[in-house]
Amino acid sequence: MTSRLSLLPRSRSRTARPAVAAVLVTGLSLAAGCSSGEEDAAPTSASSSSMTTTPPASAPESTPPAPQVPAKGLAPKLLAVGVTDFESARAAVDAGVRHLFFGTGSDFSMLNGQGDPERSIAALQRRAGEPMRVSVDEEGGMVQRLSELIGTLPAPRDMARTMTPEQVRDMMAEHGRKMAELGFTVDFAPSIDLAGGENIEDNAIGSRSFGSDPQVVARYARAYVEGLLDAGITPVLKHFPGHGHANGDSHTGEVFVPPVEQLKQADLKPFAELLEIPGVEVMMGHVQAPGLNPDEPASVSPTTYGLLRKGWEGFGGYQGVVYTDDLTGMRAITDRYPGAEAVVAALSAGADQGLTAAGAFELPELISAVTEAIRNGEIAPEQAQRSAERLAPPAEETEN
Repeated sequence: MTSRLSLLPRSRSRTARPAVAAVLVTGLSLAAGCSSGEEDAAPTSASSSSMTTTPPASAPESTPPAPQVPAKGLAPKLLAVGVTDFESARAAVDAGVRHLFFGTGSDFSMLNGQGDPERSIAALQRRAGEPMRVSVDEEGGMVQRLSELIGTLPAPRDMARTMTPEQVRDMMAEHGRKMAELGFTVDFAPSIDLAGGENIEDNAIGSRSFGSDPQVVARYARAYVEGLLDAGITPVLKHFPGHGHANGDSHTGEVFVPPVEQLKQADLKPFAELLEIPGVEVMMGHVQAPGLNPDEPASVSPTTYGLLRKGWEGFGGYQGVVYTDDLTGMRAITDRYPGAEAVVAALSAGADQGLTAAGAFELPELISAVTEAIRNGEIAPEQAQRSAERLAPPAEETEN
């Protein structure tokens, strides 16, 4: 995503999930200790026999299902919220949000070491009482937010033209360590979109791409990713299923990419290779692809999330965290969905977290809309629970 922000009022109707999902969520909303939808318990016998059968001593006990979170508690966990200042960040933390996003509208003085320690990311992490995600777009070249604080990065295109992969890895490891010192844990980078060529004037990628050859993109993006991982920063690959050959910029309206079978031959190859790396996550773009999601952007398309999860020939699928691109400042989305409807549509389609820009919503209203969507089944409750589990920090982090 970039910094442009525009909200438009037009809306298109969505089809809610079957009513049976509402029945499922009734139990989900009662208490945090309810059992999971996949019960392990054996069925109760209907026999009238007075004999009691004792199971063999060696029979293993069933593992109790993980406790589920009520709908109201789930909703904020499914949001990556742009923050403007310390007060908005503190309000988000107090509301249960565990992912703060820093963009062009954010006050960077609350980063660690930049101002009052009591009004810093570290203070917010303590307030949360558990590890939080703190993210930024820090790609290099035309998209970097931290250059005044920790120095500049070359554009990915220039990295591939002038550096070795080993140099890129070392550079990103050093840059990532500086990001971590500021309090960041997630970088929405790199862009692994292929360069679209001279026939594409402006689709918002350009020098953000490592190149037009899938092998070159995968090789340099791997080095970039490994450098961030060396520094303890989670890299997020973007923009699935590939934005490099889009016929326009999703900030300004509806855009299309080549048919999905063509994407599999080129644009999807870097994703297939790099999503195998442990610790990487992925961002869903707002493009439309014939044969996959011709009628709606990828970020709100169940079929596109299905392709990512189930895979395609040569790729077995991805089961990690999936974010959306900005749902509040890009007209490919806002022309279709006003307000919180975009977030609900994305979570319903299969996103784990919906990304919103700073100041785009009143947070209580957004949380309320997502909560209601879980309760009425528009967002399948079992899907919301799985997303919360994917997003939960590893046990060793919560113990520290």
